[in-house]
This record gives sequence, C-alpha cells and structure tokens, in this order.
Amino acid sequence: MLKSYVICIVYDVKRYRQKLEDTVRCGDTVVEIGPHKAKSTDAYISKASLAVLVDKGRDCEKYLSKYCDVRKNAIFVSGDARTFDVMAKAAAISKGCDVLAVDMGGGRFADTVFKVWSTWAAILKPRDSVIRCRGLGEFIYRARVDDKSIRGDYKDSGWLSEYGRATPQNVSMQLDEFKNWVDI
Repeated sequence: MLKSYVICIVYDVKRYRQKLEDTVRCGDTVVEIGPHKAKSTDAYISKASLAVLVDKGRDCEKYLSKYCDVRKNAIFVSGDARTFDVMAKAAAISKGCDVLAVDMGGGRFADTVFKVWSTWAAILKPRDSVIRCRGLGEFIYRARVDDKSIRGDYKDSGWLSEYGRATPQNVSMQLDEFKNWVDI
C-alpha cells in the first residue's frame, strides 16, 4: 500500500519528483502548479487519468502545449496561479483533484506558496498535496505546536476544512481576500 502524505513539503527537486511519483495513484486527477518543462510531470503522468498543468512561464508555454498534445491525459492552462480566472479555468477542467502539486520555484516566498496552495486546495479539495518550498519546510521544521486545540484527528483529507473553508460562505470570503493580495 502506498503511503499517503496528505500534505508533503520538500525542497529538493529530486525528492519532490519522487514524492509525486509515490503519491499519485492509478486513475488520479492531478493539478500541478508550476510544471515548467514537465520533468516532475513525467514522474507520474503514466498513472494519472488527468493532469492539469498550470504555468505562467513564457519560456515553457510552447513546450507544455506540445507536451499536452502528445499526452492525451494532460491539459495545459497558461497563466498565473495567483489569479482567480486561471484557478477557475483549471477547476472547471479538473472538477476537483486527487493530488495538488505546487512548485513555484522551491525558494519562492513561503507566504505566496501557502496562499496559492491554500486557495487552490479549498476549491479542489485534494486527497494529497505535494509542495516544493524551502521556506515552508524550514518553518515547519523549526515550529513547535503548543496549542492542543490545533492537534487532533481532522475529518478532511488535508485541505484544511477545519481552518474555516468547509462552507461555501467561507470559501467565498477566502476568494475575496485572494483577489486583494494578487497583483493583477
């Protein structure tokens, strides 16, 4: 049986790719933010029923379009993952996901990566997430949770419904906030 990570945070790109390969199960729908030239996608694409690849990089746009032409289970969405229209387009294609993968450049500011993951996870409700971000990894490694109300058995599968995103009203409020911090 495969180990389910729920939310796995790594920095090393080789470990990120290995975690994606280990986490994606046969028939899964994967939404991958920041695939660049799809080297991480290659780790799981043969198992996925659908991979929605979201990237804003001009240097990879033609590559990802061609990649998706060859792999009929992959769809490319060009645009900035921090914008609502890109999220809405990807969500309409994927209709949720089993695995949410986020690699916005492993050294990217942790707050940006967390906001993107948090907002996308609230909409897509993934079973597992694999995030590549050194800042989040360091934060968790250095953290000690001293509030017992934070620990527990959570009913969701890792998309933080206990964090106030369980109802459409809370999701709506989160998306309104999302529009305020995105530089469009």
